[in-house]
Amino acid sequence: AGLLTGRKAATNWKVIPMLREAGIEVVEERYVRDGKVWSSAGVSAGMDATLALIAEQAGESVAANVQHNAEYYPSQRIYGVEHRNEKSAAYFRSL
Repeated sequence: AGLLTGRKAATNWKVIPMLREAGIEVVEERYVRDGKVWSSAGVSAGMDATLALIAEQAGESVAANVQHNAEYYPSQRIYGVEHRNEKSAAYFRSL
């Protein structure tokens, strides 16, 4: 559809190569905003992007309320070593 043409985008690590092959500038972050377009790297990263969007548009206190009601406080625990896979996004390979 061309929505990402000329924009930076985040995506799930499994499709990073596919988007790059399509000429999209992929940023290996949990989420990114480029102009009016927000993109994220997956389900939980989408929660992070949503909270950032809410904070930007409605304020930190509203985002805090949403976060609290959703009980979304990501754990720092990482299970196993799958995240270190060479195909994984750069932001979590080094964890």
